[in-house]
Amino acid sequence: MTRVQFKLIVAGIACVEFLALCSPAAAAVKLELKLAKGKTYYQKTTTDQQIAQTIMGQEQKSSQAVGMGLKLQVLDVDAQKNMRIQYTYLWLRLKQSGLMAPVDYDSARQKEAPSGAEGFAALLGQSYTARLSPQGKVLDVNGVEQLSEAVRKKLPAGMEGTPAMSVLSPYLDKRSVKDMIEAAMAIYPDRPVSPGDSWSKHVTMAVGFTIVVDSKWALQKEEAGVATIGLTATVRTDPNAPPMEVSGMKMKSQMSGTQEGAIRVVEATGLSSSQERSQIKGQLAMLAPGQDQPAMVVPMSIETQIATEAGEQMWKDGPK
Repeated sequence: MTRVQFKLIVAGIACVEFLALCSPAAAAVKLELKLAKGKTYYQKTTTDQQIAQTIMGQEQKSSQAVGMGLKLQVLDVDAQKNMRIQYTYLWLRLKQSGLMAPVDYDSARQKEAPSGAEGFAALLGQSYTARLSPQGKVLDVNGVEQLSEAVRKKLPAGMEGTPAMSVLSPYLDKRSVKDMIEAAMAIYPDRPVSPGDSWSKHVTMAVGFTIVVDSKWALQKEEAGVATIGLTATVRTDPNAPPMEVSGMKMKSQMSGTQEGAIRVVEATGLSSSQERSQIKGQLAMLAPGQDQPAMVVPMSIETQIATEAGEQMWKDGPK
């Protein structure tokens, strides 16, 4: 081998090593929540559910849509980059049809709430604070008790214990509020990731019934400061959880299904927008008074679509 040939081979090896270092596989990205102190952000979530249940051999269908628009004001960021955020309800939406009396309320269009939506209207302008880690984990929540008290003072007499209250109650409960924030925010991996990498998480949420979710996220691509993530999950109710009570009747749920979705994360802030869909099936057991045995078992299926958008600008059709 001549000296010239040897130099060419060494140069070729160096080029290969340089290209390997510069390849996309080496450019792992760290996804985390990093909101700036003193800044304001906005988040809007809409949930649409189609419910089918069979009662005494007859299938009955109903639907429910819930929308919430929130202002997120970053009050403080500590040395560990944990963010203390004040959440304020700017927009509320509730639409129901089917088994219950129909309700159609949109705070952006209606000053007076119709019957059944008074509780959602009472949330408007109310606030609470939460402290979040860069991974989206909720470290503490404050002010939910005061919010709950203020909302309950505005409720019409006799609303406690009704189906309308069962829809509202998760937003008045500290643990449920914590779980809902984490469901939206705690999506980040615990390490830098490259396209093709995946991470997973097991969580238990108390939102009405206790729900167990095993989620898996995969980074599909990273381009121009935006990470695109695919989500797949299994969802089931916890059969060992205490029953939920509605209108004086206790209920236990045995349901399971799947969830899938697409998420876009803006790397500069960690805020995400998503489209998710789930379908669960099973049964709802109505417990006899004073007993653990079901007085009635209702087969049920629920299809849910959730859309979330968040950013430094308010959503396009937001309140003025």
